[in-house]
Amino acid sequence: MGSEEFGENLPAEVSVRFCVEFSAKPGQDVWVSGSNTQLGHFNANSAIKMAYEHPNLWTATVTVPFVKEPLRYKYLESQGNLISWEKGPERILEMELGSLENTFLLKDSFRLHPMPEHEIFASSAFRNVVFRREERKSLAITRAEESSAYYKAMVLGKDAVLLRLNVFAGRVKATDEVCIVGSLDELGGNNQAKAVPLSDSRAPFWTLTIPLHPNRMNFTYRMIIREKSDAKNVIVVEEGEERSFALSEVEQLILSKCSKPPIVFAGSSIDFRYARNWRGSGISVPVFSLRSKSSLGVGDFVDLKKIIDFCVKGGYQLLQLLPVHDTTVYNSWRDSYPYSIVSNFALHPQYLNIEAIGDLPGSVKDDLKKEKERLNALTQIDYEEVMAVKTRFLRKIYAGKKSEFLVSREFLDFFKENQSWLVPYALFKLFMEINGTADYERWGDRSSVRVKDMEVLAAPDTFHFDYIGMAYFVQFHLNKQLKEASRYAAVNEVVLKGDLPIGVNRYCTDTWVNPHLFRLHMRAGAPPDYFAENGQNWDFPTYNWDEMAKDNYAWWRSRLNNLSKYFHAYRIDHVLGFFRIWEIPERFTTGISGRFYKSVPITREELSKRGLWDMDRYFSPYVHDGILQQEFGNNAAQVRERFFEPTWGDRLKFKEEYNTERKIADELKLPDSAAPSELKKVEFLKQRLFMLMNNVLLLVDEEVPTEFHPRIGFHNQSTYKELSDEWRRQFNELHDEYFYHRQDELWRKEGMKKLPMLKSASNMLVCAEDLGMIPACVPDVIEETSIIGLRVQRMPVRLLQNNRLRVRRN
Repeated sequence: MGSEEFGENLPAEVSVRFCVEFSAKPGQDVWVSGSNTQLGHFNANSAIKMAYEHPNLWTATVTVPFVKEPLRYKYLESQGNLISWEKGPERILEMELGSLENTFLLKDSFRLHPMPEHEIFASSAFRNVVFRREERKSLAITRAEESSAYYKAMVLGKDAVLLRLNVFAGRVKATDEVCIVGSLDELGGNNQAKAVPLSDSRAPFWTLTIPLHPNRMNFTYRMIIREKSDAKNVIVVEEGEERSFALSEVEQLILSKCSKPPIVFAGSSIDFRYARNWRGSGISVPVFSLRSKSSLGVGDFVDLKKIIDFCVKGGYQLLQLLPVHDTTVYNSWRDSYPYSIVSNFALHPQYLNIEAIGDLPGSVKDDLKKEKERLNALTQIDYEEVMAVKTRFLRKIYAGKKSEFLVSREFLDFFKENQSWLVPYALFKLFMEINGTADYERWGDRSSVRVKDMEVLAAPDTFHFDYIGMAYFVQFHLNKQLKEASRYAAVNEVVLKGDLPIGVNRYCTDTWVNPHLFRLHMRAGAPPDYFAENGQNWDFPTYNWDEMAKDNYAWWRSRLNNLSKYFHAYRIDHVLGFFRIWEIPERFTTGISGRFYKSVPITREELSKRGLWDMDRYFSPYVHDGILQQEFGNNAAQVRERFFEPTWGDRLKFKEEYNTERKIADELKLPDSAAPSELKKVEFLKQRLFMLMNNVLLLVDEEVPTEFHPRIGFHNQSTYKELSDEWRRQFNELHDEYFYHRQDELWRKEGMKKLPMLKSASNMLVCAEDLGMIPACVPDVIEETSIIGLRVQRMPVRLLQNNRLRVRRN
């Protein structure tokens, strides 16, 4: 019997008694907050203060409106002005269970540590793939059983209660079930063969609702996992001592005043205690490398099924891919770089299997067969030729199918769901073709676009609609083929893991339509390290996080929601960028003169207090004749004449036409056909000039000219070596304090703003690429958010980090 059958018997409000165990220190208080008005909507300032009932137990009774939606809540503790929320996900109370009564008792323990098992094994990667359950008990049947248990409790008479167990067990095969065995006869009398199965309707949360007689409120129990078809075949017995349940005298007294059996929740969830961590294995491979006999010169989405079959035969649980989004900017081999995406939603046309479109004309089939043989015979992928051939076929196929395709129900549904990104993407591709460049700043009146303009420009009656329609056609079939591969992976219990690039191409659909979300005058990269002494400049714009926060990061949420259509897990590329990004002004081509964004800069007042006053000496390139002689030898005079001019004292400065790295790179650029010796000579000159350009101690902040950032690693530069001993000491302290101490709290706050947002945007399993120059706060934030880290065995990290859940690559 379901709750809907009780009609007017549904209560208008219910009483919820929160009980949480917490060992407090003097001065500490405990609070509860939740998802409704009575609990303060998770606002710490509106939380309910709990009473200290007896050692280690805090309670609060709150009357809340009855609603069918689950009530979400968490506990927090305070000491003075310091507030700390308990770790782990939000707790959930399903009030629909209480449709016959109006009293709940919740027995919880304050979570002092993160709960990675919950967040990882409740993700779609495990819930829907690795431990997928094609068949589970229907929720309607479970609710009917719960109502039946309630009636049994009523029959037991006054002081009886209804006990609700909610067990989290995320590692249960479809052929197995979770059971409880305990000291009560109703729980099998400690006989595992008579253990009582829990309902898997809400798995990985397994539930059981049982009526308890007043004199049977104290018992012990344990969870087991057994084979469904054979009750004697126990697979796992949970570790540790037996669990116990008991109601305190105070709780029994309170509940005895209820006219009908109250509902007691033995914790918002009980974790099944496994003896060891789960281990899995997988394969990392780019789609383009999966070239097969059915391919057209490059691996495609249909080829994914073949590698999934290989994973099944090899016992692998995960298949990790590189980004699969469109990267077409130059219409050349340069577009083969998978991280320079032009749309966060559009998929790359190279991955479309032409034959899988279906119903191809005979002439296309014959031509396709010949091209497959030719392109598949190549020892390497010819990106430009593959794209040219596929585009030719797609135009021919679209021309024959467009009338029927554009009015089909399947396409119209796809368009309705995706038009917010599909229309801008198609227009971007159109104008890129018309103007011969993706640099929309050279598109004249179309250098910017508004939503109402796009509606007109993409109207079906425009003369250029065929180009737009073909973009729709290609994306429709890419979406269809990748979704099919994703379903195939899930059915075969192989997790499909995608990749979330940290950046986008400077000239892409997203920056064209939403320029306010990006810092277009800056570029993302990485600071100098062992592998790149000049740092890295990826030439991607950085994000305007403050602007993105105004709509609760809608752009990111939409991006991840789209990714979840295809993938069960994803890798956050360069997760450090969500704490801070190495940001480089667009006038630079290397990564040496970057600075972290966001960061706490150095003020002029700080410099003055340290006796550092010679500002031009610190932030202008430090060049004089002696340095030129040292770097260029006999060519010093020639270099001086061409690139420099005198300034005050014996100092030199770059001429106006050479005063940025980008100007120097453009001026010294040679055609690809130039002789190798000439290319080598010019490259040497360029690198030496870049070194002198970056021979500074401080970088002026791009937004606030009175604030500064130390140039990273200036210790090997002549500008540092020629300082006085005292100034060197002061700059050493500034450098180390800036890079290794003063930013930690800011970066922690930034990470805690963004990473929980990323996780809440989808139910995919989240993995982070957390290698490189790691700030001290990063491991703790990643652990606190239960994100899986990446470990490479030949790149050891500190021992504490090794204990975290992780993906290990060999």
